[in-house]
Amino acid sequence: MCFAHSATASDVLHVQAGVGPEAARSFAQLADAGGLGAVDVAGSGTPETVAAPRGERILDGYGQVLHNRWNRDLEPAVTVRPGEEIQLLCRDALDIGDQANTLTPDGSMTLDLGRIHPLTGPVHIEGAEPGDILEVEILDVSPLVDFGYSTVSPALGLFGTLRPESLAGLAPWLEASQLSDPSPGRVPSALPADQPFNSGAAYVQLYRFERGRSSGYATFVGSDSGRRARIPIAPFLGIMGVAPMRKGMYRTFPPSFNGGMGGNIDVRQITTGSRLQLPVYAEGALFSAGDGHMAQGDGEISGTAIETLMSATLRFSVIKTPSSPDHAPSSRPRTRPSARCPQR
Repeated sequence: MCFAHSATASDVLHVQAGVGPEAARSFAQLADAGGLGAVDVAGSGTPETVAAPRGERILDGYGQVLHNRWNRDLEPAVTVRPGEEIQLLCRDALDIGDQANTLTPDGSMTLDLGRIHPLTGPVHIEGAEPGDILEVEILDVSPLVDFGYSTVSPALGLFGTLRPESLAGLAPWLEASQLSDPSPGRVPSALPADQPFNSGAAYVQLYRFERGRSSGYATFVGSDSGRRARIPIAPFLGIMGVAPMRKGMYRTFPPSFNGGMGGNIDVRQITTGSRLQLPVYAEGALFSAGDGHMAQGDGEISGTAIETLMSATLRFSVIKTPSSPDHAPSSRPRTRPSARCPQR
């Protein structure tokens, strides 16, 4: 299953292209033979300057696209033990890398949104079984580059949902709109064809900060005023999640309808030092992350925060269910409250 770029930015969110049965069988044979791997997209996500990673265990989702859909049948990219640290290298949300430095407002309207949210993972955590709780401890989050960006688009975010029909803007948040597979064509319950996107002007803002640092400020120059300003940074990953409850392929657009498995949560408080608890639905949990943010308010009104390429050092622990024979209450003291995604 692949995604087709369409003529308008609005349609990019909803148009899919399918493959025939014969081609599907060929792809399946390649996968069984190990002939399908990560996809390297030339000219995308390749900034000139990258901060050197610090950890010994590194999963590189920066130099290659590992996946950008949730699917519990994905093969793990790496296996770690509980208590073992691992560093994830992550691309930016729109997967444009250093092209952000020259991105224009008109250019932002031609981006292929079928490629958004490249994720680093899946990470298989030994001993994690369905019914357990996976605890993710965020040890460090810092930018791989010295630039970030945000966009305002009439086809994305709150500004893109200012439509004549008051309920039309809610359609992308329904469960049917999250499905990426197997049905080709327009997603059921997608925006009606006669509901055009808002006519507001597109806008792009570029930010500068010090790469490798998780404190300080992001600076920018207002395009309308020419005045320089700065924003306190608090780096975090907008997307952290495990394999979904149900089979199938799902978009990374919020919200998650698969049992509170995390996903595009965009919680700006989950920074370095925080712990996130997620329910486990598949063996090994199959954790993935991405969508690095240098700063964000209480949500993404425009559809973006300050987006950048990010490094995250994480440590996992598995909390066994009371019915599990391996269950043992944890006596570890908590220094900060956990952010737990409730099961639905």
